[in-house]
Amino acid sequence: MKNEIDLTKTKLQIVEVEWFDAQGSLEIMSIEELEEHPLVLTKSCGYLIKQDKEKVVLAFMIFGEDLMKHYQIIPIQMVKKIIKIKTYKNEKSNL
Repeated sequence: MKNEIDLTKTKLQIVEVEWFDAQGSLEIMSIEELEEHPLVLTKSCGYLIKQDKEKVVLAFMIFGEDLMKHYQIIPIQMVKKIIKIKTYKNEKSNL
């Protein structure tokens, strides 16, 4: 299946997304301990595929001209900030 993005013609941003991860556990805790449990700030780096009012989509591997593998979708409400690291332009290989 072809991706909607032609990676040979598109410049992708490489970004770091800081976001608060949802958590769960099988650990035994009191109500007080659970109420005091801190949020965990998480950082993910990858190719920014999409950012809209609902989500941020990152891909971590690019294959050839238009395929991606290993992705992450983060709900926008969980995002603290997005930091641009670099712009990436996929050049066609002559191999």
